[in-house]
This record gives sequence, C-alpha cells and structure tokens, in this order.
Amino acid sequence: MAGLLTKNEEILQQWKHLLETRGNLDSLQARQHWCEVLRLGFPVQTQEEWKHIPLNWLLDKQFVSPNPVILSLNTIIEHALPINALRLVFIDGRLSSELSDTEYDPFTVHRIPRVSQESACSNSIHPEFFLHFTESLVEQVTFIRLSYGKKATRPLYLLHVTTGGDSNHCSATDKLYTSGYRCHLQQDSNSEAVVIEHFITLSSSSCFTAARFTANIGNYASFKHYYLAFEDSRGYHFSHNDLNIGSHTQAESHNFLLGSILTRHQTSIKLHGDSSRLILNSLMIPIGTEVSENRTWLEHANAFCNSKQLHKTIVFDCAKAIFNGMLQVSLKASKTHAQMNNNNLLLGPAAEVDSRPQLEIYNDDVQCGHGVTMSCINEEQIFYLGTRGIKKSLAQRMMIEAFSSEVTEFLSDSPLKEAVQKRIADRVRGGA
Repeated sequence: MAGLLTKNEEILQQWKHLLETRGNLDSLQARQHWCEVLRLGFPVQTQEEWKHIPLNWLLDKQFVSPNPVILSLNTIIEHALPINALRLVFIDGRLSSELSDTEYDPFTVHRIPRVSQESACSNSIHPEFFLHFTESLVEQVTFIRLSYGKKATRPLYLLHVTTGGDSNHCSATDKLYTSGYRCHLQQDSNSEAVVIEHFITLSSSSCFTAARFTANIGNYASFKHYYLAFEDSRGYHFSHNDLNIGSHTQAESHNFLLGSILTRHQTSIKLHGDSSRLILNSLMIPIGTEVSENRTWLEHANAFCNSKQLHKTIVFDCAKAIFNGMLQVSLKASKTHAQMNNNNLLLGPAAEVDSRPQLEIYNDDVQCGHGVTMSCINEEQIFYLGTRGIKKSLAQRMMIEAFSSEVTEFLSDSPLKEAVQKRIADRVRGGA
C-alpha cells in the first residue's frame, strides 16, 4: 500500500523524534551529521560493509531516553576499576562533576553542550553510518587537553555509566534506553598520557550505547589507550574511535570487547607524521548468540613508521565474531613496516568467524603483511594435560588464558590487568 513506511524508514523517523525531543538538532554540527545519516540511509545487509552484522535486531526496538537517575558516590566506587587514576564519570552520556574527581591536573577539562559547539573538534578519518548517528545523538562534548611537555603520572579514567530504565515498567524486548558518549583529547607535543575508557551498565534493561572518542596526538609524544566495553549482555554497543598521530610518537590502543548482545567497534588511525610507532590490539569473546564486530582502518601517510596489529577472538556456543581490517600505505610512506594478524579460537558447535584483512599499498619500498588463523582446542594438548592430573575444564581454561595473554600482557597496571582477566574468566565460564 502506497504511503506505508519500511522498517528502515521507521527507525530513522524514531531517531529524529528522539533528537528533536532532546533539542540536539538545534546544533548546526548535529544537523550536518543527521543529514549524513539521512543521505546514507539505514544500512541493509545487501551492502558489503554490513552483510555480516544483524542490524535487523534494531528495527523492532523503541529507542528512548534513559530515565533521570541520581547515583551515589558509593555506587560509583563499587563499580569503578580499583585503579589509581584521575576519574571522570559520565552518566548516560553526561559528565557528572559531583561523581568525578575535583582536580584534573595536568589535564584541563571543558564540558560544552552540543547546542553551543558548532565546529568539529576532529575530522573523521574513515566515517561510517553510526559515527554520524552518534555525533547527532550526543548532548555534550567533553574536551580534554594535555599541554606541551606535560607528563601525566596517573591514567585518565573515563567511566561511562549507562543506567537504563526501570525494567518493571516496560518490556525489555522493545525498549532501548539510548545514550551517546563523546570525548576528545588534544595531546600536545612532548607529552605523555594513558587513557582508560570503561563502559558499564547498571540496569538489566536493554540499552543502546553510541560512543565516539577522538584524539590528536602531537609530535614526540607517548599515548596509551585502553578501551573496555564491559556492558550487560542485553545491551547494544556501537562505537568509533579516531586517532590522529604526529611524528616521532609512540602510540598504543588496546580494545577489549567483552559484553553486549551486539557490538560494533571501529578504530580509525592516521599516522600523519614520520618515524612513529603504533601498536593496535583487540580481544573479543562473544558467547551464547552474541555478535561482535571489530573494524580497523589504519593509514600510513608518511615515511619511516612502524605498526603492529594483533586482533584475537574467542567464540563460544552459537556466537559470531567479525573482523575487518584495512591497512593503507600512501605513496609518500616509504620505509613503512606494518603487520596485521587476526587469530581466532572457535569453541562452539556453531561458532562462526568472518575475517577480512585488507592491504592497499601505493609505495614499493615497504615491508607489510597480514595473516589469519582459525583453530579449535587441541585435543592432544588436553590429553597431555590430563595425564598430568589436570581436569579437562581447567585445561581448557588454561589454554584460553594462554591464547588471550598476548593481548593482556600489554596491561602494565596490575589492578587493571586483574580486572580485565576477571572479565575474561567470567565470559569464559558463561560460554563454557
């Protein structure tokens, strides 16, 4: 019948109503991103980029704003990582001064409502549909700066808390309590910083998290970034991080995607300067019927840079993991050394992995490569450990821990490493 909307059109109308209710479209920048959402249209599985992720799971949902909630400092302390860090707490996308640390030195922090922020704080390296939706959804942008020559002695801990709604008054099958998170770091030259992003949910209600973190890293700087997506298994997590890196800089980004029924995370990095070093790692452990997708886009734009990527997945039950990595070397990027590896461990009767590493190289004077492995638990090794008196379940956990240790070994802070290892152990027990 003429005039009826498709489900893809309905969800866009629903999102527009949500944005108008919040007043987001009063911002020029948000309107520009929303126009891109409309131009691209809601993705369909016939498109190559989206064919492996079940976005149809979102089509029957009702996207709503979280109910207002007041959290106590004790609640935050209970759920925060037990680490010595400068803590900024975000509740449903908004920075809470009452729950955050009062002193940010050596960082400076500015909270700017989206309606008054009309200029982009960082250009998109490789934009996609949900990046534009996130930018139109967020209600405020948090700007963080580390000035020239400053060295942060403690990590900057960004705790993102999604509270959700009251599950006693709504159907968890049709409502998604929707929050948008947006932070930008300006790290000047000759500075050192560690940033930890930690996502959690406090409610059993279904939630939708849209997040974007961007960073401009100056020359001769040191930057380490840890991304911990530890949300509830009934949630949906869509995120996109952009890192622009200067010359002679040491940069690391480690992503642990360990939660949510549907996860899609993208890391886009551009090595603008020369002679920089990058480490980009990730670990995904989907269980049950979860689907987790990790996408990377790395551009070597200048000479003498070195990058190493290691992306690991452990897939249980009937879950699915998707890895899509692009390594691009420009014409000016001579003497590039770049390696991208994706290793997968399948531990379920219907576990599925789709891996697609890609190289685009426009310079002959480079050393670049990629590799993919698919494996299951080695029964001979299980048998060997059994002859040493180790039960099969413990032997499997030992092998899983060994498989993931190549990523977790980059967690130099002991409490942080213990928290990540505990989350991994919880996921493994749930999958087993």
